[in-house]
Amino acid sequence: MSISPAAILARTLAFSALPFTLAGCLSPDLLDRLPLHGGPQASVVKVHHMGGGIDVADAPDGAQLSTMGGDIHLGSSGPFAKLETMGGDISVDHAVGSVDASTMGGKITIGQAGGAIHASTMAGDVTARLVGSSPERRDIKLSSMSGAILLTVPKDFSMDVQIKLAYTKNSEGKYRVIQHLGLTERQSTEWDTQGGTPRKYIYVTGHVGSGANTVKIETINGDIVLKQE
Repeated sequence: MSISPAAILARTLAFSALPFTLAGCLSPDLLDRLPLHGGPQASVVKVHHMGGGIDVADAPDGAQLSTMGGDIHLGSSGPFAKLETMGGDISVDHAVGSVDASTMGGKITIGQAGGAIHASTMAGDVTARLVGSSPERRDIKLSSMSGAILLTVPKDFSMDVQIKLAYTKNSEGKYRVIQHLGLTERQSTEWDTQGGTPRKYIYVTGHVGSGANTVKIETINGDIVLKQE
């Protein structure tokens, strides 16, 4: 029995699409952990959800995790971790390298990070701990539009510190910057209305050691704590 060219083409197309059909039968969690073939980041864990939480235990070659709404938890990561959620908490237990975390509403907790740290939230507390030593720059930038910020760094960590704490009229005298590093503190005297709600500022600046790494911390209506261990 002869087979028409059209039938052969149809069967060829169906066969070439088979891997995608099989992949569609796998659970989303398993697909999230499939290795990426080719390139130096072949085993980077990449998870992108339209909604719902993400929980990755281990990403030794790095992680890129994002969701439109839900918590993100990363147990451990290698050279980098980039985490984004539109609404939810973010937590990282241990990162060998850098961490870049952002949420539109939720707290951020970074248990340990060996590289640069960038964490921002529109509403929530930020807690981060830098560990180890490195000849590379390890700049830190932490910000919250409403919440407390706690940063812990090693005792030998050299830094150029730039802290700005804003507070509104109904919270005057309630919040403060806590540090025992000999940094300079000053407060504004006039209420600033350019940001909407009138606010004053507490600025804390100065160098620790050579000031090789930049540490920038900003929040509104929340304590800021910077300490060494």
